[in-house]
This record gives sequence, C-alpha cells and structure tokens, in this order.
Amino acid sequence: MDTTRVSAAAGTPYELDIRRQLNQARQDLAEAHAELDVRRGQETVLRTHLETLGAEATAMRHRYTELHVAYVELLTHARAAAAAAALGELDPAAYVAGHLEEIGLQPAPDAVPDQVVAEGLAVSVRLSGGGR
Repeated sequence: MDTTRVSAAAGTPYELDIRRQLNQARQDLAEAHAELDVRRGQETVLRTHLETLGAEATAMRHRYTELHVAYVELLTHARAAAAAAALGELDPAAYVAGHLEEIGLQPAPDAVPDQVVAEGLAVSVRLSGGGR
C-alpha cells in the first residue's frame, strides 16, 4: 500500500481542519437559513395580526365617537327639557320626545312608562355582562 498517496488524498492536518471548519460553517449557515425562514413566517403572521388589530381599533374609535355623539345629543335634549320645566313650559318632555322620534326610538303610544324603563335596564344589564 502506498501511504504517500493516502496522505495526499486526505490532506494535511491543517487542510483537514479547514475542511471541517468549512463543513461546519455550511451546516451553521443552513441552520441559520432555516431559522430565518421560521422567523419570516412568524413576522408575516404578526404583521397580519397587527394590521387586523389596527383596523379593529380604528373601527372601535369610530363606534365610540358615534356613541359619544348620540349620548351628547340625548343629554342636550334632556337638559333642554329640564330647563323648559324650570321655566314652566307646558310640555318640557317634547324636547326629549322629539329627539327620540328623530332617531326612531320613541316608545309606542300605548307604552307603559315603567315597562319602558324595565326594558331599557334589562338591555343595560345584558350589555354590562350582568345577564350571563
């Protein structure tokens, strides 16, 4: 057997070390690429989720604004009714009744006041989570 030839094919210890380091670097690079692919997938999912949350937050801000405006309008009409009552006007409730008619929430002509209050409070309890 020719040992010179085997030695030449295998290389010097330095060359073997360089090959080992190169192979390790290739393996590390492949693992890094795999990890990067996983991270990119996670980033895509997180970006999509963040965009969805942003859209939901915008919708909630708009809904809050609508509710706040409705509350201010109703409160304004209630204050006008209180001022009209203090001045002795004949029908101070007309301010609130007119507003309720405008927004389509005026009770039926034969509605019983206590029943209207009870229905409203029941809805309030359900919305606040008390009716679970």
